[in-house]
Amino acid sequence: MATLMAQLEEVRSRAEMSLSSSSSAQEVRTGVTAMANLALPLSSKYCHIAAENMVKENSTGNNRKETIGSMQRLSTALNILEKYGSNLTNSNRPKYWRTVKHNNPVFRATVDSIQGGRAVLCLYGYTNQQADGLSFPEEVQEPDVEKVASITLEVMSLRMELDMLIQGSHPHPEFFERLISSLSPQEEESNAVPFTTSERAWEKEPQSLSNPKSLSTTLASNKPAGCSLCAATATLLCIPCGSFRFCDSCDVAFHRHPSRATHKRDPLSAQRLDNCTICGIFPVSAQCPVCVQRLCSECDRLYHSHPARANHSRISVASTIPAKSISASLSSWQCVHCTTVNRMQDVLCGTCERPRLASAAPSSATPHEEPPQSSIISEWQCKSCTVVNSASSVLCEVCERPRLATRPPVTPSRPAAPVLGQRDSQWVCQFCTYVNHTPSSVCEICDLTRAEPGPPPTSLKTPSPIKEVSTPLSDKPKATHTDDLDLKRQKLMKEEGLKLIQLIREGEKNGVSPEEVYAGIHVTGNRNALPCDWLKTELPALLDEICLRAASSPHGPKVHCLEGSLEYGGQEAQKSGGVHLSRAEAKQAWLTAGGNSEKAVIQALRDRQAKVKELSVLGFTDSARCGEALRQGGGEVRGALALLQRPLLEPFHQRMWSDQPEPPIDIHHPDKQRLCRRLLAVYDLPSWGRSELALSLLQDPTAPYTLEDVVQAVRESHDRDFIRRVLAKECPICLSVFPHSKMQSLTSCQCSVCCDCFQQHFTIAIRDKHIRDMVCPVCWEPDINDPEHLNSYFSTLDIQLRDCLEPEVYELFHKKLTEQALIKDPKFLWCSHCSYGFIYDGDQLKVTCFQCRNSFCALCKKPWESQHAGLSCEQFQLWKRENDPEYQKQGLAGYLRDNGITCPNCRFQYALARGGCMHFCCSQCRYQFCSGCNNPFHTTCSVIQCSVTGLHAHHPRDCLFYLRDWEPARLQALLQKEGVPFNTEPPHGTQAGLCGVIEQKDEGTHQTDSACGAQTRPGQAGLCEKHYIEYLVSLINGHSIDPSPLFNANELVLACRRYQVEEPRSEADDDRTYYSRLLKKLMEHVPLGDKVPRKK
Repeated sequence: MATLMAQLEEVRSRAEMSLSSSSSAQEVRTGVTAMANLALPLSSKYCHIAAENMVKENSTGNNRKETIGSMQRLSTALNILEKYGSNLTNSNRPKYWRTVKHNNPVFRATVDSIQGGRAVLCLYGYTNQQADGLSFPEEVQEPDVEKVASITLEVMSLRMELDMLIQGSHPHPEFFERLISSLSPQEEESNAVPFTTSERAWEKEPQSLSNPKSLSTTLASNKPAGCSLCAATATLLCIPCGSFRFCDSCDVAFHRHPSRATHKRDPLSAQRLDNCTICGIFPVSAQCPVCVQRLCSECDRLYHSHPARANHSRISVASTIPAKSISASLSSWQCVHCTTVNRMQDVLCGTCERPRLASAAPSSATPHEEPPQSSIISEWQCKSCTVVNSASSVLCEVCERPRLATRPPVTPSRPAAPVLGQRDSQWVCQFCTYVNHTPSSVCEICDLTRAEPGPPPTSLKTPSPIKEVSTPLSDKPKATHTDDLDLKRQKLMKEEGLKLIQLIREGEKNGVSPEEVYAGIHVTGNRNALPCDWLKTELPALLDEICLRAASSPHGPKVHCLEGSLEYGGQEAQKSGGVHLSRAEAKQAWLTAGGNSEKAVIQALRDRQAKVKELSVLGFTDSARCGEALRQGGGEVRGALALLQRPLLEPFHQRMWSDQPEPPIDIHHPDKQRLCRRLLAVYDLPSWGRSELALSLLQDPTAPYTLEDVVQAVRESHDRDFIRRVLAKECPICLSVFPHSKMQSLTSCQCSVCCDCFQQHFTIAIRDKHIRDMVCPVCWEPDINDPEHLNSYFSTLDIQLRDCLEPEVYELFHKKLTEQALIKDPKFLWCSHCSYGFIYDGDQLKVTCFQCRNSFCALCKKPWESQHAGLSCEQFQLWKRENDPEYQKQGLAGYLRDNGITCPNCRFQYALARGGCMHFCCSQCRYQFCSGCNNPFHTTCSVIQCSVTGLHAHHPRDCLFYLRDWEPARLQALLQKEGVPFNTEPPHGTQAGLCGVIEQKDEGTHQTDSACGAQTRPGQAGLCEKHYIEYLVSLINGHSIDPSPLFNANELVLACRRYQVEEPRSEADDDRTYYSRLLKKLMEHVPLGDKVPRKK
């Protein structure tokens, strides 16, 4: 145990450090797996969250399948709680990490639907209650990362254990089977004595260790002189844990739990370790090698009486402990129902929980005969000294007489000589030794008559219960005769007590209670034989006689009640001719009267009168109905109350089991208490005040609320103003007023919209827009261009859309999610003919689309031609320029089209020119980038030194974004300097004067692709100036030419400032020297754009 606890601490500290330091997911998962696989119960493994209570309270179902389903729901909720904890421990926390909203459908369907979910959030730090959820207190600026990491680790470990339990791969499922009975296999060994030798003590529930019922079972599994947990040498004994023995290390680990921290432990002596392993009281007399038990003689006899252990051979052991003087038969008792051996101090059986003196169930009985019912008595009064003893005591604690011994015979009192100064009105009762202060002949305590009323009462000096030695006078009587009488009286009492104890034990074996034995002896007059036959044959007739006498005696002796004296049978007897008793009532009264039939009748009528009054106080005033219900219920008030309430519940039962719908609640009903009771019963409101609050809100004419909305709001709060705010939320889209329960919101923002607007927004976004448009319709959060938050956002959104979208729309949403994931695959290709995407695993250049059955090149994405076979894409492009008349006719316009825009995110190609606006948005993935350098456009810049606000991109110096402002002659000079040829004349056969480059144009609400149509100039190869500059820049980018050597002084200084290039200038430097050094440093430290299209 100590080794496992040390291993748990080591694994926990390592895993918590990984969580709080943002280590890799593999390291965290390794620590969680190691913690989940430790062979420790949930109460020892989890010190922050109430793991055992969460598992037990959230387990539902009557079989294993239903219980596994409830554990699946708990695992899903723990997954959401794990995300909350991971967000808090992450250095890059979400924007709204401080709050958790209750109206979130994901929260309601997972965390809020389990027991203990909100308690975990409070442990995280969400302790401030708000109108719509929980939040961190305002004074808390940052969460306690170490504490959150500890709690998150336990949540992750518990979820992993539940997943392994659901999959059937848990290494120690017995921990959960002990908590949830429906998980354990339904196999029980019949007639087995509840002793086990293979169970480990620390695998039991903590409650069972403190339950005395499991003492014998637990101690039987431990070695006789060792620790109950690890079998090492035991040094301490804990009585509250069920007499468990512990070594020093196990004691520290086991009693660290808060529920066991206050237990008092006693040091073990050398003799205590040699006691019996079952009862722990008597010394060892035999050792069984088969059972690995050291037993006393009585426990050995009972334990090996089972047929499965009858053939075990035992070894006699000579104990060094002297045997106790008490009889071994009093050390334990055997239940007559299940034959379990229990300790003497146990009142109830540890297995079937029946009382010790309960009679066994009858094997056979006639249909008209009621089964005998034994009386369960928690205390008994000694008939000799009137002291009240506990039910487990056999002998009186004061006079040591047996429990059911009769009143001792009257012996003459000792003559006492008068003493000077004594008062004549005081005398000492010889039965209870009470000093009476009145001259009456009856004792005030025990109601027994003085033995000799003739002589004057003995007087004492002071009224003390302790007898004083009287001063002897000259005529002192001899004490020899009285001493002999006392010895005879004590001997007679001892013999009668032993006989009675023997008869009681024999009666218990035959299923007869001690009270029945005593009463039977009193009636039969035979004190030497057990009256079992008489109890079975004659007692039913005697009970019927008592019932008959009670029913046929309207006039008789008076019965004393609380409010005065009523005639025998009371008013009920006078009206109906008597009281009709059940046999169980007659038997109870007969036992109470000690077998006296006359007193039994009076006692039964007195008990019936008291029970009728008790039922009258509860609202049942009809005495005849109460009497009949008591007769049918065997004299039990609880049973009679059930019979009397059954007709009142009949309308409710009819309504519950009827196929008709539940009638609606009429809020205008005049009986408000009836409405409040109906609200409490049907809608499970927490209190009567809440039901009144709900009724007042429903009856308010200025606020037309629905019943379901009011009930849900009243369950969450008792503040009327808060409930009114919750029931009147305005939708920011349709501006209608809805209750808070009819509003929906995303987890990424604080906005709330009505359910209709929420459904309509996402339906349109899925059908007509891109998947990146599925954000909040109010604030348009979050920015899902960030791939880090993309997966977590859509996984949460999927749960919300599952219940509110139509099936075909929800299916389309999943289809778009799948396409979004496939785009990231490097083998994903877009068809150049129909824009259909698919995964291509082949190694050939020719690819055939599955949608349109047309072919294209897998590398250059151009439509496939037979001339491309056997040639690379560059060779095929060169051949086409030299031999294809159509391509030659298009000239540079075709060149620009073939070298169009390619999306850097999804690699979809567009046969469009780059002229005009450089901000391009891909129609397939909605990725926003610069068409000249492929750098992304964004509003939240990741560059720390950037001071630009709004939508922008960081362009390199060779991007078309900067070079488009250069004159064509300057670009031609740069190409000439590097020796790159370029065209200046238009191709033959092209239309003169108009530019034919295809570009994207905005026409109203949509965009179209059409020719440029601008005027051309001489020397620009039949293109307009804009597209000719684009053509020249494409050559510069294709040959990776740096344009900085042609920068003038202002352009050079501006470029250095833009790219944070600093070069100090000395006073001796002239402009030429300084700018040359500055240009060299710019070219060395700032490379060209890495995403700019090259080699076209």
